[in-house]
Amino acid sequence: MPSAELHVVHATRQLRRRRAFARLAPLLLAGCYTYRPLPAPVPAAGARIQVALTDAGTDSLTAQLGPGIELVDGNVVRADTASLTLAVREIENRRGERDDWLGEPVVVPHRYIRDMEERRMSVGGTGLLGGAIAAGLVAATAALGSGLFEGGGNGSGSAGRE
Repeated sequence: MPSAELHVVHATRQLRRRRAFARLAPLLLAGCYTYRPLPAPVPAAGARIQVALTDAGTDSLTAQLGPGIELVDGNVVRADTASLTLAVREIENRRGERDDWLGEPVVVPHRYIRDMEERRMSVGGTGLLGGAIAAGLVAATAALGSGLFEGGGNGSGSAGRE
């Protein structure tokens, strides 16, 4: 194989490796999250929390959230002894159906809150996910480097050439 063709093949392999990593990189940044009890009775502004509503809260907040909403997930905009103002990111109804929101503010009086939990990164889960992704990247890089994915039916293989 002439030197120029060999250089093109090498550059193509590098490009494939970079593209594979670029597709998987967001997964490394995503991490795994869990919800845990709040460390303080009133959450700090900016904290990501999930609020479970009482039955009265579900009924009273229907005009703002929609019918049958049990869980509200969002960032705390303001918190005091009377209520929470959340920039809502997601809601869940009684059937477990979820809807994404774009940070619209909703005021939730404390008397309508059954439970509150804070979203936290799960170190163990994130470590396992990161390890699995790293192993996948190593395997993909090894496969690309060995030429396993080359000539995949596009007619660029060397079969039939002399």
